[in-house]
Amino acid sequence: MQFSFAQEVIINDSLSIEFLKTKKTSKNFNTRSKVKVKGNEAKRILTRCKVKALYDQPVDINAFSLVDTINKLRYRINEYIGYQAVSVMGSGYTSKMYLKKNLKNKKGKPYKGIPEYDASIKDSFEDFSIDGYTNVEVPIRFGTNRSLAGEFSGKKKEIISTVYYSPTQLDQFTAEIYFIVHNSFPETHLELYYGNELISEIETD
Repeated sequence: MQFSFAQEVIINDSLSIEFLKTKKTSKNFNTRSKVKVKGNEAKRILTRCKVKALYDQPVDINAFSLVDTINKLRYRINEYIGYQAVSVMGSGYTSKMYLKKNLKNKKGKPYKGIPEYDASIKDSFEDFSIDGYTNVEVPIRFGTNRSLAGEFSGKKKEIISTVYYSPTQLDQFTAEIYFIVHNSFPETHLELYYGNELISEIETD
């Protein structure tokens, strides 16, 4: 089930965010998302917005969050895809994924085929924490040391890290933002935020 709205919010007179829609998505398959969700205690929610930088400044993707006002939780983006309307499927993406954890193999080198770790790229998610709320982040499992590095001996190790995104330099794009949220509470009330600004209430049931 999905819900559609038409709502535009101006952030600090420099950033326009138009909320388009939200929906609860399949855990195991989505046209764009590559992350699978397991278990009945979690669900994945897609929110879609049109974003426009009014003065050509970079847009901080990590400022988006989903807030549960009843259970006092603030969710980090689990996966983000940004694209321009003229782009072809699979191209035109606007931001790069980075690891929060510096993952290395037994030789002390980064694993191939997963996002980079770069401490110089700022993650602003906690800059917009809300008093009395718990920040929630769901890390991504990229595989094991055996599957990523061909290490067929020794104990299998899960390769897991929270991720965040670089700012985008595009001045106008569509943002598809995926959140993984708790699915076991008797009641929730979700709101999409950018920084400290409320963008829209979110309904998925």
